[in-house]
Amino acid sequence: MSRAPARPMAIPIPFSIPSSDDQPEPFQSSGEYLQHLQSLTHFNSDLQKAGYVMQQLSQDYLDRKRRCFLCSRHLPYKLKKTGYLPKTPVQRRGNNDEDDDDEDLGKPISQADQGDSSKKAKKPVLHCKYHPGRVIQRKWTCCNGIPGSPPCQGREDHTPKIYAAGELEKEWKYFHTPFFQSRGAPAVAVVIDCEMGTASTGESELIRVSAVDYFSGHVLLDKLVYPDVKMIHFNTRFSGVTRQDMENARRTRSCLMGRSAARKALWEFIGPNTIVIGHGANSDFTSLRWIHPVIIDTYLVEKANRPPEEEKQEKQTQQTSETITVKQELQKDEATTQQGSDEKGPTAPRQRGGLSLKALAKERLGRDIQIRGKGHDSVEDSIAARDILHWNVCNLLEPSNNLI
Repeated sequence: MSRAPARPMAIPIPFSIPSSDDQPEPFQSSGEYLQHLQSLTHFNSDLQKAGYVMQQLSQDYLDRKRRCFLCSRHLPYKLKKTGYLPKTPVQRRGNNDEDDDDEDLGKPISQADQGDSSKKAKKPVLHCKYHPGRVIQRKWTCCNGIPGSPPCQGREDHTPKIYAAGELEKEWKYFHTPFFQSRGAPAVAVVIDCEMGTASTGESELIRVSAVDYFSGHVLLDKLVYPDVKMIHFNTRFSGVTRQDMENARRTRSCLMGRSAARKALWEFIGPNTIVIGHGANSDFTSLRWIHPVIIDTYLVEKANRPPEEEKQEKQTQQTSETITVKQELQKDEATTQQGSDEKGPTAPRQRGGLSLKALAKERLGRDIQIRGKGHDSVEDSIAARDILHWNVCNLLEPSNNLI
Protein backbone atom coordinates (compact mmCIF):
# COMPACT_ATOMS: atom_id res chain seq x y z
CA MET A 1 0.00 0.00 0.00
CA SER A 2 1.25 3.46 -0.78
CA ARG A 3 2.29 5.90 1.86
CA ALA A 4 -0.48 7.65 3.74
CA PRO A 5 -1.37 10.99 2.12
CA ALA A 6 -0.06 14.07 3.86
CA ARG A 7 -2.75 15.91 5.75
CA PRO A 8 -3.14 19.70 5.96
CA MET A 9 -1.78 21.15 9.19
CA ALA A 10 -4.27 23.00 11.38
CA ILE A 11 -3.15 26.20 13.05
CA PRO A 12 -2.04 25.18 16.56
CA ILE A 13 -2.55 27.30 19.64
CA PRO A 14 0.42 29.59 20.31
CA PHE A 15 1.84 27.98 23.45
CA SER A 16 2.04 24.48 21.96
CA ILE A 17 3.68 24.96 18.56
CA PRO A 18 6.47 22.37 18.35
CA SER A 19 9.85 23.58 17.14
CA SER A 20 11.25 22.31 13.87
CA ASP A 21 13.90 20.32 15.79
CA ASP A 22 11.16 18.38 17.57
CA GLN A 23 9.30 17.27 14.46
CA PRO A 24 8.97 13.46 14.54
CA GLU A 25 10.36 11.25 11.82
CA PRO A 26 7.81 9.88 9.31
CA PHE A 27 7.05 6.13 9.16
CA GLN A 28 6.89 4.13 5.94
CA SER A 29 3.37 2.73 5.48
CA SER A 30 4.19 -0.54 3.73
CA GLY A 31 1.55 -3.21 3.32
CA GLU A 32 3.21 -5.38 5.96
CA TYR A 33 3.33 -2.52 8.44
CA LEU A 34 -0.34 -1.71 7.89
CA GLN A 35 -1.23 -5.37 8.36
CA HIS A 36 0.52 -5.43 11.74
CA LEU A 37 -1.09 -2.13 12.68
CA GLN A 38 -4.55 -3.48 11.87
CA SER A 39 -3.84 -6.57 13.96
CA LEU A 40 -3.43 -4.37 17.04
CA THR A 41 -6.93 -2.87 16.85
CA HIS A 42 -9.21 -3.99 19.68
CA PHE A 43 -12.52 -5.82 19.75
CA ASN A 44 -15.48 -3.80 21.06
CA SER A 45 -15.78 -6.13 24.04
CA ASP A 46 -12.18 -5.43 25.06
CA LEU A 47 -12.71 -1.69 24.67
CA GLN A 48 -15.85 -1.81 26.81
CA LYS A 49 -13.95 -3.62 29.55
CA ALA A 50 -11.36 -0.86 29.40
CA GLY A 51 -14.02 1.84 29.94
CA TYR A 52 -14.81 2.84 26.35
CA VAL A 53 -18.42 3.63 25.51
CA MET A 54 -19.39 1.75 22.35
CA GLN A 55 -23.17 2.37 22.37
CA GLN A 56 -25.64 4.87 23.80
CA LEU A 57 -25.91 4.75 27.58
CA SER A 58 -28.85 2.86 29.05
CA GLN A 59 -31.29 4.58 31.39
CA ASP A 60 -29.84 2.66 34.33
CA TYR A 61 -26.36 3.93 33.47
CA LEU A 62 -27.67 7.47 33.04
CA ASP A 63 -29.13 7.25 36.55
CA ARG A 64 -25.62 6.58 37.81
CA LYS A 65 -24.60 9.97 36.45
CA ARG A 66 -26.87 11.78 38.88
CA ARG A 67 -25.04 14.04 41.30
CA CYS A 68 -25.54 15.92 44.53
CA PHE A 69 -26.71 19.51 44.08
CA LEU A 70 -24.37 20.81 46.78
CA CYS A 71 -21.10 18.86 46.55
CA SER A 72 -21.43 17.58 42.94
CA ARG A 73 -20.43 14.05 43.93
CA HIS A 74 -22.07 11.08 42.30
CA LEU A 75 -24.96 10.05 44.53
CA PRO A 76 -24.95 6.75 46.41
CA TYR A 77 -26.90 4.17 44.45
CA LYS A 78 -29.93 4.33 46.77
CA LEU A 79 -30.29 8.06 46.08
CA LYS A 80 -30.19 7.79 42.30
CA LYS A 81 -33.78 6.76 41.84
CA THR A 82 -35.67 9.61 40.23
CA GLY A 83 -38.40 9.86 42.86
CA TYR A 84 -36.15 9.65 45.91
CA LEU A 85 -36.46 12.33 48.56
CA PRO A 86 -34.08 12.10 51.54
CA LYS A 87 -35.61 11.79 54.98
CA THR A 88 -35.53 14.82 57.21
CA PRO A 89 -33.50 14.79 60.44
CA VAL A 90 -36.77 14.66 62.45
CA GLN A 91 -37.85 11.51 60.64
CA ARG A 92 -34.50 9.89 61.26
CA ARG A 93 -34.22 10.66 64.97
CA GLY A 94 -37.85 10.45 65.91
CA ASN A 95 -40.27 13.10 67.11
CA ASN A 96 -39.01 12.93 70.71
CA ASP A 97 -35.46 13.98 69.84
CA GLU A 98 -34.42 17.57 70.25
CA ASP A 99 -35.16 19.64 67.16
CA ASP A 100 -32.08 21.72 67.91
CA ASP A 101 -29.94 18.97 66.41
CA ASP A 102 -31.20 19.97 63.00
CA GLU A 103 -29.51 23.29 63.26
CA ASP A 104 -26.08 21.67 63.05
CA LEU A 105 -26.65 20.57 59.47
CA GLY A 106 -25.45 23.10 56.98
CA LYS A 107 -23.20 24.86 59.49
CA PRO A 108 -19.46 25.08 58.93
CA ILE A 109 -17.85 21.72 59.62
CA SER A 110 -15.68 23.10 62.36
CA GLN A 111 -18.75 24.29 64.28
CA ALA A 112 -21.03 21.30 63.75
CA ASP A 113 -22.03 19.29 66.78
CA GLN A 114 -20.11 21.47 69.28
CA GLY A 115 -23.20 22.26 71.31
CA ASP A 116 -24.33 21.00 74.69
CA SER A 117 -22.33 17.92 75.72
CA SER A 118 -25.45 16.54 77.38
CA LYS A 119 -26.93 15.70 73.99
CA LYS A 120 -27.10 11.95 73.55
CA ALA A 121 -27.09 12.04 69.75
CA LYS A 122 -23.83 10.93 68.19
CA LYS A 123 -21.85 13.32 66.08
CA PRO A 124 -23.36 13.05 62.58
CA VAL A 125 -21.26 11.76 59.72
CA LEU A 126 -21.08 14.50 57.13
CA HIS A 127 -21.29 12.63 53.84
CA CYS A 128 -21.89 15.82 51.85
CA LYS A 129 -19.07 18.37 52.11
CA TYR A 130 -19.14 21.47 49.95
CA HIS A 131 -18.40 25.16 49.44
CA PRO A 132 -21.66 27.17 49.41
CA GLY A 133 -20.02 30.21 47.82
CA ARG A 134 -18.41 30.97 44.48
CA VAL A 135 -14.83 31.37 43.30
CA ILE A 136 -14.08 35.03 42.67
CA GLN A 137 -10.51 36.18 42.01
CA ARG A 138 -9.25 32.69 42.91
CA LYS A 139 -10.90 32.73 46.35
CA TRP A 140 -14.04 31.06 47.68
CA THR A 141 -16.45 33.75 48.85
CA CYS A 142 -17.69 31.49 51.65
CA CYS A 143 -14.40 30.85 53.45
CA ASN A 144 -11.76 32.85 51.55
CA GLY A 145 -9.99 29.60 50.69
CA ILE A 146 -8.29 28.83 47.40
CA PRO A 147 -10.19 26.67 44.84
CA GLY A 148 -8.46 23.50 46.05
CA SER A 149 -9.10 24.06 49.75
CA PRO A 150 -11.19 21.53 51.72
CA PRO A 151 -14.96 22.17 51.76
CA CYS A 152 -16.00 24.44 54.61
CA GLN A 153 -19.54 23.13 55.20
CA GLY A 154 -21.23 19.77 55.39
CA ARG A 155 -24.46 17.84 55.73
CA GLU A 156 -25.35 14.32 56.74
CA ASP A 157 -27.22 13.60 53.53
CA HIS A 158 -26.68 14.50 49.90
CA THR A 159 -29.20 16.70 48.12
CA PRO A 160 -30.10 15.11 44.78
CA LYS A 161 -29.90 17.57 41.92
CA ILE A 162 -33.18 18.04 40.04
CA TYR A 163 -32.65 17.39 36.34
CA ALA A 164 -34.90 18.72 33.62
CA ALA A 165 -36.61 16.25 31.30
CA GLY A 166 -34.04 14.91 28.85
CA GLU A 167 -31.15 16.85 30.44
CA LEU A 168 -29.02 13.80 31.23
CA GLU A 169 -29.84 12.19 27.90
CA LYS A 170 -28.70 15.32 26.04
CA GLU A 171 -25.56 15.77 28.11
CA TRP A 172 -24.49 12.14 27.70
CA LYS A 173 -25.46 11.53 24.09
CA TYR A 174 -22.64 9.93 22.11
CA PHE A 175 -21.94 10.39 18.41
CA HIS A 176 -20.59 7.86 15.92
CA THR A 177 -17.92 8.83 13.39
CA PRO A 178 -19.84 9.87 10.26
CA PHE A 179 -19.14 9.05 6.62
CA PHE A 180 -18.24 11.77 4.09
CA GLN A 181 -17.42 14.35 6.75
CA SER A 182 -13.77 14.90 5.79
CA ARG A 183 -12.78 17.36 3.08
CA GLY A 184 -10.47 14.87 1.37
CA ALA A 185 -9.46 11.25 1.83
CA PRO A 186 -9.48 10.40 5.55
CA ALA A 187 -6.13 9.70 7.17
CA VAL A 188 -5.11 6.05 7.57
CA ALA A 189 -4.19 6.45 11.26
CA VAL A 190 -4.37 9.37 13.69
CA VAL A 191 -3.14 9.75 17.28
CA ILE A 192 -5.25 11.88 19.63
CA ASP A 193 -4.86 13.28 23.12
CA CYS A 194 -7.09 15.58 25.14
CA GLU A 195 -6.81 17.69 28.27
CA MET A 196 -9.70 18.11 30.67
CA GLY A 197 -10.74 20.44 33.46
CA THR A 198 -13.48 20.09 36.09
CA ALA A 199 -16.91 21.52 35.35
CA SER A 200 -19.26 22.97 37.96
CA THR A 201 -21.28 19.76 37.62
CA GLY A 202 -18.28 17.79 38.89
CA GLU A 203 -17.70 16.10 35.54
CA SER A 204 -14.45 16.20 33.56
CA GLU A 205 -14.82 18.63 30.68
CA LEU A 206 -12.84 18.84 27.44
CA ILE A 207 -10.59 21.91 27.23
CA ARG A 208 -7.95 20.97 24.65
CA VAL A 209 -7.76 18.51 21.76
CA SER A 210 -4.73 17.49 19.70
CA ALA A 211 -4.31 15.09 16.79
CA VAL A 212 -1.18 13.91 14.97
CA ASP A 213 -1.01 11.97 11.70
CA TYR A 214 0.51 8.60 12.57
CA PHE A 215 2.64 8.07 9.48
CA SER A 216 3.79 11.61 8.65
CA GLY A 217 3.95 12.93 12.21
CA HIS A 218 2.26 16.18 11.15
CA VAL A 219 0.13 18.01 13.70
CA LEU A 220 -3.37 17.92 12.24
CA LEU A 221 -5.16 19.70 15.07
CA ASP A 222 -4.20 21.45 18.28
CA LYS A 223 -6.84 23.72 19.71
CA LEU A 224 -8.22 24.88 23.02
CA VAL A 225 -11.88 23.96 23.44
CA TYR A 226 -14.05 26.56 25.15
CA PRO A 227 -16.33 24.54 27.47
CA ASP A 228 -20.08 24.38 26.99
CA VAL A 229 -20.56 24.55 30.78
CA LYS A 230 -19.29 26.58 33.70
CA MET A 231 -15.97 25.42 35.09
CA ILE A 232 -14.67 25.06 38.63
CA HIS A 233 -11.08 25.00 37.40
CA PHE A 234 -8.98 24.03 34.38
CA ASN A 235 -6.75 21.52 36.17
CA THR A 236 -3.83 23.76 35.21
CA ARG A 237 -1.27 21.76 37.18
CA PHE A 238 -1.74 18.87 34.74
CA SER A 239 -3.43 20.36 31.66
CA GLY A 240 -1.15 23.38 31.38
CA VAL A 241 -4.22 25.45 30.46
CA THR A 242 -5.19 28.49 32.52
CA ARG A 243 -8.46 30.37 32.60
CA GLN A 244 -6.66 33.35 31.07
CA ASP A 245 -5.45 31.15 28.18
CA MET A 246 -9.03 30.10 27.55
CA GLU A 247 -10.44 33.62 27.68
CA ASN A 248 -7.70 34.91 25.38
CA ALA A 249 -8.43 32.12 22.90
CA ARG A 250 -12.11 32.99 22.94
CA ARG A 251 -11.41 36.68 22.46
CA THR A 252 -9.14 36.02 19.47
CA ARG A 253 -11.50 33.32 18.13
CA SER A 254 -8.63 30.83 18.01
CA CYS A 255 -10.42 28.12 20.00
CA LEU A 256 -13.14 25.62 19.24
CA MET A 257 -16.49 26.36 20.87
CA GLY A 258 -17.59 23.22 22.71
CA ARG A 259 -17.09 19.50 22.27
CA SER A 260 -19.37 19.41 19.20
CA ALA A 261 -16.98 21.70 17.32
CA ALA A 262 -14.07 19.58 18.54
CA ARG A 263 -15.63 16.42 17.10
CA LYS A 264 -16.30 18.11 13.76
CA ALA A 265 -12.70 19.35 13.63
CA LEU A 266 -11.44 15.79 14.15
CA TRP A 267 -13.85 14.39 11.59
CA GLU A 268 -12.29 16.67 8.96
CA PHE A 269 -9.56 14.03 8.60
CA ILE A 270 -10.99 11.00 10.45
CA GLY A 271 -13.46 8.60 8.85
CA PRO A 272 -15.06 5.40 10.18
CA ASN A 273 -12.13 3.32 8.87
CA THR A 274 -9.38 5.55 10.26
CA ILE A 275 -7.35 3.90 13.00
CA VAL A 276 -7.54 6.22 16.02
CA ILE A 277 -4.71 5.76 18.51
CA GLY A 278 -4.38 6.96 22.09
CA HIS A 279 -2.99 5.97 25.46
CA GLY A 280 -5.71 5.23 27.99
CA ALA A 281 -7.92 7.15 25.59
CA ASN A 282 -11.25 6.08 27.10
CA SER A 283 -11.40 9.39 28.98
CA ASP A 284 -10.59 11.29 25.78
CA PHE A 285 -13.45 9.64 23.88
CA THR A 286 -15.76 10.22 26.84
CA SER A 287 -14.91 13.92 26.98
CA LEU A 288 -15.67 14.14 23.25
CA ARG A 289 -18.84 11.97 23.57
CA TRP A 290 -17.46 10.02 20.62
CA ILE A 291 -17.89 6.40 19.52
CA HIS A 292 -15.34 5.15 16.98
CA PRO A 293 -15.12 1.57 15.62
CA VAL A 294 -11.34 1.24 15.00
CA ILE A 295 -9.14 2.02 18.01
CA ILE A 296 -5.65 1.12 19.22
CA ASP A 297 -4.99 1.89 22.87
CA THR A 298 -1.25 1.73 23.56
CA TYR A 299 -1.96 1.07 27.23
CA LEU A 300 -3.89 -2.09 26.29
CA VAL A 301 -1.20 -3.08 23.77
CA GLU A 302 1.55 -2.77 26.36
CA LYS A 303 -0.53 -4.52 28.99
CA ALA A 304 -1.10 -7.50 26.67
CA ASN A 305 2.59 -7.69 25.79
CA ARG A 306 3.90 -7.56 29.33
CA PRO A 307 3.42 -11.24 30.41
CA PRO A 308 5.68 -12.79 27.69
CA GLU A 309 8.55 -10.52 28.65
CA GLU A 310 9.78 -12.73 31.47
CA GLU A 311 13.35 -11.52 31.21
CA LYS A 312 12.25 -7.97 32.05
CA GLN A 313 10.14 -8.80 35.09
CA GLU A 314 12.73 -7.69 37.61
CA LYS A 315 13.22 -4.39 35.82
CA GLN A 316 9.48 -3.85 35.51
CA THR A 317 8.93 -4.51 39.21
CA GLN A 318 11.45 -1.83 40.08
CA GLN A 319 9.88 0.62 37.63
CA THR A 320 6.41 -0.12 38.96
CA SER A 321 7.54 0.58 42.51
CA GLU A 322 9.11 3.88 41.47
CA THR A 323 6.05 4.90 39.45
CA ILE A 324 3.65 4.06 42.30
CA THR A 325 5.60 6.51 44.45
CA VAL A 326 5.21 9.15 41.76
CA LYS A 327 1.51 8.28 41.46
CA GLN A 328 0.97 8.82 45.19
CA GLU A 329 2.68 12.20 44.99
CA LEU A 330 0.59 13.21 41.97
CA GLN A 331 -2.61 12.09 43.67
CA LYS A 332 -1.78 14.23 46.68
CA ASP A 333 -1.14 17.19 44.41
CA GLU A 334 -4.34 16.53 42.49
CA ALA A 335 -6.35 16.37 45.71
CA THR A 336 -5.31 19.92 46.50
CA THR A 337 -6.50 21.18 43.13
CA GLN A 338 -10.05 19.85 43.15
CA GLN A 339 -13.14 20.79 45.12
CA GLY A 340 -13.78 17.22 46.13
CA SER A 341 -14.95 15.50 42.98
CA ASP A 342 -15.00 11.72 43.29
CA GLU A 343 -13.62 11.36 39.78
CA LYS A 344 -9.97 11.52 38.89
CA GLY A 345 -8.79 14.12 36.47
CA PRO A 346 -7.70 13.49 32.91
CA THR A 347 -4.41 12.05 34.08
CA ALA A 348 -6.09 9.03 35.70
CA PRO A 349 -5.59 6.59 32.79
CA ARG A 350 -1.91 7.50 32.65
CA GLN A 351 -1.05 6.74 36.26
CA ARG A 352 -0.98 2.93 36.24
CA GLY A 353 2.47 1.99 37.36
CA GLY A 354 4.95 1.07 34.66
CA LEU A 355 2.24 1.32 31.99
CA SER A 356 1.76 5.06 32.31
CA LEU A 357 2.58 7.10 29.23
CA LYS A 358 5.33 8.87 31.15
CA ALA A 359 6.96 5.59 32.27
CA LEU A 360 6.66 3.96 28.84
CA ALA A 361 8.15 6.98 27.08
CA LYS A 362 11.14 6.74 29.41
CA GLU A 363 11.50 2.96 29.08
CA ARG A 364 10.77 2.51 25.38
CA LEU A 365 11.98 5.80 23.94
CA GLY A 366 14.39 7.18 26.52
CA ARG A 367 12.26 10.33 26.49
CA ASP A 368 11.14 12.51 29.40
CA ILE A 369 7.60 13.84 29.09
CA GLN A 370 4.99 15.28 31.46
CA ILE A 371 7.66 16.99 33.53
CA ARG A 372 6.24 17.87 36.90
CA GLY A 373 5.36 21.51 37.33
CA LYS A 374 5.11 22.25 33.60
CA GLY A 375 1.75 20.67 32.85
CA HIS A 376 1.04 18.13 30.13
CA ASP A 377 1.37 18.92 26.43
CA SER A 378 -1.24 17.00 24.45
CA VAL A 379 0.83 17.24 21.25
CA GLU A 380 3.87 15.85 23.04
CA ASP A 381 1.74 13.08 24.56
CA SER A 382 0.26 12.23 21.15
CA ILE A 383 3.72 11.92 19.61
CA ALA A 384 4.89 9.78 22.53
CA ALA A 385 1.93 7.40 22.09
CA ARG A 386 2.68 7.28 18.34
CA ASP A 387 6.33 6.35 18.89
CA ILE A 388 5.47 3.78 21.58
CA LEU A 389 3.09 2.05 19.17
CA HIS A 390 5.77 2.12 16.45
CA TRP A 391 8.18 0.51 18.93
CA ASN A 392 5.65 -2.26 19.52
CA VAL A 393 5.12 -2.87 15.80
CA CYS A 394 8.87 -3.06 15.17
CA ASN A 395 9.92 -5.03 18.24
CA LEU A 396 7.02 -7.15 19.47
CA LEU A 397 5.40 -8.29 16.23
CA GLU A 398 8.73 -9.29 14.68
CA PRO A 399 8.30 -7.51 11.33
CA SER A 400 10.97 -7.49 8.66
CA ASN A 401 13.81 -5.02 8.81
CA ASN A 402 12.24 -2.66 6.30
CA LEU A 403 9.72 -1.56 8.92
CA ILE A 404 12.29 0.04 11.17
